Amino acid sequence: MNLTSIQKKSLSEGIVIQIIQYIRNENLKAGDKLPSEDRLVEKFQVSKTAVREALSILASKGILEKRPGVGSILKEVTGSMLVEDLTTQLIINKQSLREILEFRRVIEVEAAGLAAERATEEQMIKIKEAHLELIYQNQNGEIGIQEDYRFHYLIVVSSNNSIFETIFNTISSRIFEAIKITKKQSVMLSQQYITETHEEHQRITDAILSKDPNSARLEMLNHLHKNEEKLWNNELSL
Repeated sequence: MNLTSIQKKSLSEGIVIQIIQYIRNENLKAGDKLPSEDRLVEKFQVSKTAVREALSILASKGILEKRPGVGSILKEVTGSMLVEDLTTQLIINKQSLREILEFRRVIEVEAAGLAAERATEEQMIKIKEAHLELIYQNQNGEIGIQEDYRFHYLIVVSSNNSIFETIFNTISSRIFEAIKITKKQSVMLSQQYITETHEEHQRITDAILSKDPNSARLEMLNHLHKNEEKLWNNELSL
């Protein structure tokens, strides 16, 4: 399998390109199975989250089908679908973004509460590490889109509710793009917004580590509400 390592900054976009190239090079047909997520992680030298994001983009385009317990299966596609520039940023209009943010309030608030009740020691460590990694990236001049996404994703995983995780993964590409929009806007507005995000994430993390489900829910709800206020109050153009 001729898959080359890619730079971290390319994230899912670079992985999408490599997978499309692999499909072409191997002349895969409908029903053929792609390499496992672990195999793609090993070859690309990126996180499993980034690989899942790339696979979700391809699934949303109708190129792959993600079957539980089986993996990613190539669907019947035309040549034009593979030629399409899949690395172009997903187009999200204002209504779509509003719906994504509303969905996040529903699932992530409860996920935070359940994580405070159910997260294992290992899961709590990963949440804390993701929070610190985001701060590190921001302090080094990076936007930290992938790190922000990972923080929220790990909380959903740590709810230890498989349905929450499955639904989140199903629309992960949309959630990722929504986070990308809010992160980029924070950078454009001021350093204050970035600092406030760190403080909000810290309070969410503290509540989960303290096994305080009510505080975890409240802090997550506050964080998501502030994200929405920032978007709409600053006349986001989509």
